[in-house]
Amino acid sequence: MDDSISSGKPLELVITSFGYKKSAPPSANIVFDVRFLQNPYWVEELRPLSGKDQPVQDYVLKQELAQDFLAFLTTMLKKILPHMAERNIERYTIALGCTGGQHRSATLVEALGKDLMKMFPEYKVTVAHRELDQVGLNR
Repeated sequence: MDDSISSGKPLELVITSFGYKKSAPPSANIVFDVRFLQNPYWVEELRPLSGKDQPVQDYVLKQELAQDFLAFLTTMLKKILPHMAERNIERYTIALGCTGGQHRSATLVEALGKDLMKMFPEYKVTVAHRELDQVGLNR
């Protein structure tokens, strides 16, 4: 069977955040460690919030390194995801991890999810947060 012929079923993209201190990274096609970014945890008023909250998103996304990383990641995904879809890959999972899975990785997953939904409206994009879902911080 020629794997370059599409079945017509949309590619499902799963983008998830996780915390390294909680457990091993989830099973994913690609995993990125984003602990290179400044951590909102060390800002007292941001500590109880999550990457789904605007103040945390502002703190993380104002970092030039975060902007560069997202630009790199979206450029790479723009190139490879159509080929995955053409080859009948049903699901492609992208996992981003930081220390606790609450701030940096959650922020980047939210931003990446929005970008990919706009870039690939034909795909089913799911945003998930392993640690936030477990502790009830996923609002």
